[in-house]
Amino acid sequence: MNRFSRRRHQLKGRVAAIASDRLNAEDLMRATRPLERAGYGVAVVSGGEAMLTAKSERSDDVQLLAASTIGDMDFDRYCALILPGGVGEISESARLVADRFLEAGKPIIAMSDGVKLLADAANSPDAADATAAISMRGQVFAARGETAIEDATELFAEGLAA
Repeated sequence: MNRFSRRRHQLKGRVAAIASDRLNAEDLMRATRPLERAGYGVAVVSGGEAMLTAKSERSDDVQLLAASTIGDMDFDRYCALILPGGVGEISESARLVADRFLEAGKPIIAMSDGVKLLADAANSPDAADATAAISMRGQVFAARGETAIEDATELFAEGLAA
């Protein structure tokens, strides 16, 4: 037996993160950390590019490799969706994906400009000005305040794991 071999844990599910070159890297990282701790894999799905350049809060470039494009996305492979800041640039194609997840009753978390996209898709105008929002079983819950994104991402991960 190789004492250095690691046992790979089976994923509980895969979560798609819609992204563009204007992606807010901090939003994506805040959303993925609690999901990965809960046993979920996160795959970046782009509007068309294979390699994306996201921006961090410090304006550093973060390079991301997309697992697929929205056009090639295998919808059934994913159990939930992340709409981080920056999806406004590809809003039409991201909206189609959000519509499909909503129709299937799959959970969605949105941050920054992704919240407006989710609010429009879910016909929940009261959530459009929130900092973050979650859609669970067709209902949209808005989060506001300084810790809205952190609170929403933790609740989203807990909701998926339940």
